[in-house]
Amino acid sequence: MSFIEVGDLRLHFQQWGPPDAAESVVLVHGLGSSSHIWDLVGPSLGAHGFRVVAHDQRGHGQSDQPDQGYDFGLVLADLVGLVDAIGVNSPALFVGHSWGASVVLHFAVAHPDRCAGICLVDGGTASPGERWSWEETERRLRPPDIDGMRWADLHQRMSRNNGAFADPRAEAVGRSLFHVDAEGRVTRRFRISNHMQVVRAMWEQRPSELLPRVTAPLLIMPTRQASDAPEMLANKSAGVQRALELQPAARVRWFEDTVHDVPLQRPDEVAAELLAFARQVLLKTPAPP
Repeated sequence: MSFIEVGDLRLHFQQWGPPDAAESVVLVHGLGSSSHIWDLVGPSLGAHGFRVVAHDQRGHGQSDQPDQGYDFGLVLADLVGLVDAIGVNSPALFVGHSWGASVVLHFAVAHPDRCAGICLVDGGTASPGERWSWEETERRLRPPDIDGMRWADLHQRMSRNNGAFADPRAEAVGRSLFHVDAEGRVTRRFRISNHMQVVRAMWEQRPSELLPRVTAPLLIMPTRQASDAPEMLANKSAGVQRALELQPAARVRWFEDTVHDVPLQRPDEVAAELLAFARQVLLKTPAPP
């Protein structure tokens, strides 16, 4: 287990592949998640010679949990501090999932010289503030209070609502999101009050103002399935289409019949897409047709 001090925070991070490799891939998890969502993807990339890094963002996983500071400015400062401290000096490929995609989008605009390419995995192309009031966003996106539930019951619910967690390989990832006491009862690692600070930052952001300023190669990997709510799917599709209009050279790879947590449900396919993109932007291998 590895930790690094960044400012007044202690951040937990994982690495795969050669630690001294010149070409790096930085994986950024989403809201309420942790670096472990990449556990089934990172080793595949590392096995091909890339240095792969994934950290627990502030408040998440094994990292410190401050009560404030979940705006994009401070979250970006954490990411900069991390890559500086562990020596990711060359331009790297930055990959973000969900809220992590928004973090990576902001990072690419603020630090274009550090980005060889960016990948937005089912996120980063739309904001709840573009379609809902803050009150409606709070109502829709406030997570349920599950503290005190038994892990067995919660895991059953997670598996029912999100097919990715039904995979035995993903159960440990799901469990890592909670403290589980001796009686098997859970407490969230990422407190709801902090969760809603992130939601507010996402509500306030406007990807349409950021995307035109991205200079790095861009890969967008959204997901969809037949059970998605029509409104959600329409908003997602519109966001992806707008991203293509603002970044005509971007490539989109839709994951069909796939839940939001695609790194858990389809890790081999995600790793294959990222490997091809990493070779393109880091090793200058020609892009696939």
